[in-house]
Amino acid sequence: MITIRFSDNAEEDIAFSASPLLEAVHSWHVLTDPGHHALHVPWVRRCRRLPAALRRRLREYGFVVADYIPAFFESRAGDHDAGFSDQLAAVRALPPDRLAAELAQTLLVSTPGTGIDLVADPGRRDEALAALRRADADRAALLSDILTDPRPLLDDVLSTLEDYWDTAFADEWERVEPGLYESIAAAGARIAHQGLFPMLRTLAPQIRLDPARRTLRLDRPHEHDIAVTRSHPVTFTASHYVWPHVRVTCDRPWPLRLTYPALPLAPTSAGRPTSQEDTLAALRALAAAPRLQIITRLAGQSRSTQELAALLGLSPSVVSRHLHQLTEAGLTRTRREGYYVLYSLDPARLAQIATALTDLIPDASLTTIGCPGRP
Repeated sequence: MITIRFSDNAEEDIAFSASPLLEAVHSWHVLTDPGHHALHVPWVRRCRRLPAALRRRLREYGFVVADYIPAFFESRAGDHDAGFSDQLAAVRALPPDRLAAELAQTLLVSTPGTGIDLVADPGRRDEALAALRRADADRAALLSDILTDPRPLLDDVLSTLEDYWDTAFADEWERVEPGLYESIAAAGARIAHQGLFPMLRTLAPQIRLDPARRTLRLDRPHEHDIAVTRSHPVTFTASHYVWPHVRVTCDRPWPLRLTYPALPLAPTSAGRPTSQEDTLAALRALAAAPRLQIITRLAGQSRSTQELAALLGLSPSVVSRHLHQLTEAGLTRTRREGYYVLYSLDPARLAQIATALTDLIPDASLTTIGCPGRP
């Protein structure tokens, strides 16, 4: 269990950021296991058009981001002036022992020990290598190479990331970056008007909050109890592609960071909670089984009226009426693709309604929200 404790003046001990490198890495993580990232099916489908050679490299080095996300990808993540290339340069400049510890950790998901232990303690290194050889001789050889010299693998991984960025993700970053900063602004507005814990309640699942004790907890297999102070602040990094995870970095020497899905913090038109009438309109639109089924079917991808009708066993005219009600309430939106009009969910609108309902919970109560995160 990771416990993060906030002081009465915690607003002065927190920061927010968005990171192009970290966002690219999280989008790569999505590609390693698309089935667990339904929200990002459109990106997975777009990446099928990547050059075959690049797709092979993304698969080959995908283990680096598949489970444990190395903390070195957070280099200069709090620097709002740092671009993708600046952050890559900062990673390359890190000491070899820190690189080795983080790369080694990506191979130790089911093996005793941590990357830091293996770098510092030859005995633990031999134990981990022996255990890994019994399970996977190729991975054991790779771990040995990393601990001897991490830079050859790092160069291959970062070169793959550069090609991925240049080929596809630079344009995607241009699309998602404004939303991340709008989300950060919405978080700031909520803190300013309501305080820290109402903002924390809007974070995506798997976080336990106890406002009375001023703690935030995440279920993890290791124990950490951390006090946030002026000298040990926490940075909340907004991300689109981290969903559905919440990832936390709390091992020194890395700065304390919590990377959260920005979706639930998507702002309303005024950056404040929706009105009661607005909430009621959305709830009325959702208060029918066919419309809830439509919402479920749209959760993974955009669909046409005809496709939804076939999936739900309803006539296209009935589905069209339900879609009209959902669209009138702002819950779905449309775009034309060839001869078809495709419907998709409006995540910001759904998040707006979720936030309005969450705000009904008194601050003094114990709030439980849940989600997988960084091991």
